[in-house]
Amino acid sequence: MKNPTGALALGLITLAGAIGGVAAATGSTSRDAAHPRAGKVVAKVPIPAGTGAFAVGAGGVWSVSDTGPVLTRIDPDRNAVVASIKLKLSNACPAEPPGCGEAAAGDGAVWVTHTTDNTVSRIDPQANAVAATINVGPQPRQVAVSAGAVWVANGGGPSVSRIDPSTNRVVATIGVGPASAASELMSVTAGGGAVWVGVPNLNAVVRIDPATNRVVSRIRASGQPCGFLAAGRNAVWAAGAHCGDYVTRINPHSNRRVGQVKGNLFAPIGLALGFGSLWIADLDAKTIDRVNVRTSRIAARLRVGGLPIRLGVGFGSVWVRDDSGRVLRIRPQR
Repeated sequence: MKNPTGALALGLITLAGAIGGVAAATGSTSRDAAHPRAGKVVAKVPIPAGTGAFAVGAGGVWSVSDTGPVLTRIDPDRNAVVASIKLKLSNACPAEPPGCGEAAAGDGAVWVTHTTDNTVSRIDPQANAVAATINVGPQPRQVAVSAGAVWVANGGGPSVSRIDPSTNRVVATIGVGPASAASELMSVTAGGGAVWVGVPNLNAVVRIDPATNRVVSRIRASGQPCGFLAAGRNAVWAAGAHCGDYVTRINPHSNRRVGQVKGNLFAPIGLALGFGSLWIADLDAKTIDRVNVRTSRIAARLRVGGLPIRLGVGFGSVWVRDDSGRVLRIRPQR
């Protein structure tokens, strides 16, 4: 088992090395030769360089720059920045990964967590402004939206705060492990009728029943799930990031680990489901991989260069937040 603190340090070293290679040309390599292209980059939208949250939905593509902190709105019809929303925080964001928080879009809003302030901002996409600031648990990290609920993984808990979007209030706080399992690399997603929480210091993905707000299962992962999660009806996926070169596959019907993605992976961090596939952002390989969800095998690959970390799906495309200072729009191969 790898230590997440050491993994974070390793990630920072890797990022530093990657920054020096941002200018490398994208294209095929010998590693890519066995795979067809996953798609084509059809737009590159400049954003402030550095780490930050990312979300697709609620009428736009949304990217946070932690150094601002500023939330940038991209119009998918024009592939251009159309608004910049200042996020007012009491405490400065750290400049290094994993950053100040994450974002999700849904239920008519964009939700941005602030790790240093223990809050979540609700962004009104009609006004391009902060509509509410909600106090949650300690060190909120990732955030997910399901029907009538917003779920926030609190790394300092470890716990999950459930927000009622109709009132902008926390209506439940759900513990997902002992205090010793607290981690700044916790993750959360919603899908397949459940809420799923990655707890690296337990080497597990925790399942929460949204009907009862109770933990109903703890599922052993391939290792520490230090990256993002993705959940569908028939599979839940957990990325190892710099804690391990794996993406665990979980069967949500049996609540058991049933394998992992097959193929060369180096630092799989970002995950997204769309176009009948699982998509992986592999930071160290500088690729976006497309996985066959039936076989768990990498079926196609696109080398994008830069620092690809966060993914989103929407508006007929796969979107990549590249920490070197751009958002990429990928049109998947049919």
